Amino acid sequence: MYLSHKKKLFVLCLSIIIFLNSCGKKGPPTLKAYEKPETPSGLKAIHKENNIILSWSYTQKENIKGFDILRSEDTAFQKIGNVAGEENSYTDTDFKIGVVYRYKVIARSLKNVLSDDSNVITIKPMSVPPAPTNVLFHVGDNSLSISWDSSGDGVFYNIYRTFEKGKYGFNPINNELVKTNSYTDGLELNKPVYYTVRGVLDNETRDEGPSSVEIEVNPADFIPSRTKGLQTVSTGDKVVIMWAENPEMWITKYRIYRMTVETEGFKLIGESVTPAFADREKTGTKHIYRVTAVGPSKESEFSETIKVDF
Repeated sequence: MYLSHKKKLFVLCLSIIIFLNSCGKKGPPTLKAYEKPETPSGLKAIHKENNIILSWSYTQKENIKGFDILRSEDTAFQKIGNVAGEENSYTDTDFKIGVVYRYKVIARSLKNVLSDDSNVITIKPMSVPPAPTNVLFHVGDNSLSISWDSSGDGVFYNIYRTFEKGKYGFNPINNELVKTNSYTDGLELNKPVYYTVRGVLDNETRDEGPSSVEIEVNPADFIPSRTKGLQTVSTGDKVVIMWAENPEMWITKYRIYRMTVETEGFKLIGESVTPAFADREKTGTKHIYRVTAVGPSKESEFSETIKVDF
């Protein structure tokens, strides 16, 4: 009886173990997690102020723990840092001006399997240009012009733009380095825009200096030019006032003012989105008109007046 009971207990335990091992089983084991990761490619660098910013391309994100960054000042590469797998850039702040550095990047899997080395880049950071000064802007008829003082011979420029004050992205808005001391951009009419300018050396490393003061371009501050060329045409029952269309493409409308009694002054009698307005109200024998243009928020100076007997 004792042996029989022992055998039964053994069989029961064995059954429980087999049952537990079979629960949640996902199939045969795989070696994919141990495969060598994809090699990082397209490694490049720029020198911006006190930073050397490395960036690279990588498409395989699964099973990647991160990237190891290696640097060499002579022949031997040393690891100087690492970033998580979702990152594709690294900033080196520990370097010296005029020293030649070589960089490469290696991907590391979740199982700590290393990829092949990326391409190796060589850079020699140079002293960066000073920040551009006297940055100004002018609102044109359909564009924005930004200008600044030169930062020295051989200096080019990058222009940065943002809708969040003080928060600028990695890339400038210009596709090529700006060779002159001015830049033309499109107008934003719905919200403020912020700009800053940086001096750049046109070399392989693109040594870029500190940013200029930030300028704010707020459409609420745009003031149209004075409306010109008022003319009138009288008919039996109305006076049509016409004027030259303002050159600013951001004009939203025009306002028409009339004075019939000098002691009462001018009164607003209507608005028009086109450069013409018909007045049908006969309130006196003499009418004096003037017009303003309205921008996104503000109104222009009054035009010259024109008199009509009506």
